[in-house]
Amino acid sequence: MADKMSEVYDAYEMEIFQTARGRGSFILKTDKGIRQLKQLDVNESRLNVEYQFKEKLFEHGFTNIDRCIKNEDEELVSYDRYGNGYVLRSFFEGREIDVSNIEEIKAAVNNLAHFHKVSREIFESTEKDIHIRLNSDFKKRNQELKRVKNFMMKRKSKKKFEEMFLDNYEFFYRQALDCENKLSQDDLKMMENHVGYCHGMYNQHSILVIDDDVIMETGEKNKDKTFHANENGITDKNCDSNKISLATIGFDKFYVGNQLNDLYHFMRKTVEKNNYNFEIMCEIIENYDKIFKLRKNDLAYIYILYL
Repeated sequence: MADKMSEVYDAYEMEIFQTARGRGSFILKTDKGIRQLKQLDVNESRLNVEYQFKEKLFEHGFTNIDRCIKNEDEELVSYDRYGNGYVLRSFFEGREIDVSNIEEIKAAVNNLAHFHKVSREIFESTEKDIHIRLNSDFKKRNQELKRVKNFMMKRKSKKKFEEMFLDNYEFFYRQALDCENKLSQDDLKMMENHVGYCHGMYNQHSILVIDDDVIMETGEKNKDKTFHANENGITDKNCDSNKISLATIGFDKFYVGNQLNDLYHFMRKTVEKNNYNFEIMCEIIENYDKIFKLRKNDLAYIYILYL
């Protein structure tokens, strides 16, 4: 494997001490810090947009992210001998957050709110001809649901699941239409105060608990650049040592839209992992509310997404 990847490794100015398998990637210990090498899974224009966005995040102070690193030819993609493209990103030595630990959950919420604050500043400073994603997929999902029903109705011999599905279809389909109608009334109005860059896939897999002594691009330990997740979402190097430091990774699905979608996605995944504990849901909402005041309409929007 090392021989197969030698052309890719040689494209970067770094000395590799150790390699290990990561989640669909290679994790490298180098003289420049921890690196992640991952096969290119988007087109290069999208990767370039990701690179520019992350550089702006870094410049605005949200520094614990998996930045894309250019090779010696100033290219974002390096190819092996078989023509497969790879992307190198800065990475971190740490672990995914523990979704059974309420303090780490709260830290992740504060981290998300801080990301939203910074990324909204970036969005507001850009030209407004950028595409804003609306929740138009509700209508598409409901059409798919109806097609499934029609398919089952045509089957002469129905299995038990299909019978149960048809018996309960109308109840859930009415709820689905209700959600579609509530959102379609004025999608942009419901997004008011929450339009900005969204992570797109903010869950336990994209949040790492890291040591305070973060290895930066220089290979040096840099405490000044570490964000501790306090209740304000903004921190400095003088935070108490028991504060939790996080890194945010996996921006593959980032987009401009309603940032409450990130909050909903994280809440749904986390509460699900805790046997739908309502108290944890309340903790998540309350901690986000400390940084971004949630209005009644905002809670109604999250309710619609859940429904």
